[in-house]
Amino acid sequence: MTGSSLTTGQAMADTAQPPAHAIHDRQMRDAILVFIGNIAICLVFFAPEVQGIGDTLRGWDQFNRLFAEGTTFFGPHNQIALRIVMASMSTLLLVALYLLGLIERRVVITYLALPFSAYLATKIRVEFLFFPLALISTRLGWKREVAVLLAILGMSFLLDENNGVILVFYRLAVIVFRAIPMRSILVFLAIGAIVVLDNNIKLLYPIFPSLAVYNWTRDIVNPEFSHFETAIVFLSSMTMSLQPPLDYMFGFTYTCFLLFATFGRRLLSARFYARILTIPEFRAGLLTVMFFTAITHAFQNARYYFFYVPLIGSVHPAQTNKLLILASWPMMFLLVIYYRFYLGL
Repeated sequence: MTGSSLTTGQAMADTAQPPAHAIHDRQMRDAILVFIGNIAICLVFFAPEVQGIGDTLRGWDQFNRLFAEGTTFFGPHNQIALRIVMASMSTLLLVALYLLGLIERRVVITYLALPFSAYLATKIRVEFLFFPLALISTRLGWKREVAVLLAILGMSFLLDENNGVILVFYRLAVIVFRAIPMRSILVFLAIGAIVVLDNNIKLLYPIFPSLAVYNWTRDIVNPEFSHFETAIVFLSSMTMSLQPPLDYMFGFTYTCFLLFATFGRRLLSARFYARILTIPEFRAGLLTVMFFTAITHAFQNARYYFFYVPLIGSVHPAQTNKLLILASWPMMFLLVIYYRFYLGL
């Protein structure tokens, strides 16, 4: 083959295979469009009450207490305007964090394409501000890491939201696992310690009396708690869920589709799980979920642990994001049909 033929062949190959930045640019544009569409779907078809009347009432109380001096300024009469402001603020925070170099580009695309993100940005709870914060990279310099931890913790106390405390716990756990090499057996010992803690939680009440507030969720709301139940609820609410007890069959199917499309047969391999158990972020995430659900017998919804989003596309980001972009609207429309026309909510 002549030199000119080689040059021509290389040029054809380059033309057939777009450069990575071009793929990312196209995916970013598509993901933005998908996100805007999902916001519109949430505003039009999912009234605040669909998230659960109890959760909605607590949300209205939060907004009125924090931003309206306790008056009943926010309510169903202005919920569309409020949710548009919420979605706008959430998006501006995401853009700011991205421009500051705190969130990776691939993670931004995953977030925008994930149907759950639009719902959480319009869900009547002040926690909507914490979801972009959960996307912040865990590979920052120590100065920026300290600043991020203090900012999240400060927002958590200022807004009286536990989501920030969970994020700080997770990030500190990642730091520990990255700084101190540990064999996987120690992770299983930590899991065992969490199980023991769950069964003997009242021994901590004299030291941490605030834990007693979870007696209601532990003893009355969910006395039959199990970590298997947590796994089902978590998986069912990873991609899109309004109320896991009502739509778990959709959410669980969506998540399984995404995981199998991303990882394939590796999900059936014990070696795959042994491998991911060595990743600091996975170790920290697993123990964070188990710890907080064991203490409270609540907080099982994946939204409390939104730091899982950067892990979704960590193996094949372009492929995973492409799947999310294509499947996002169909996922949303199926839930619209289910909630509006089947359940009549």
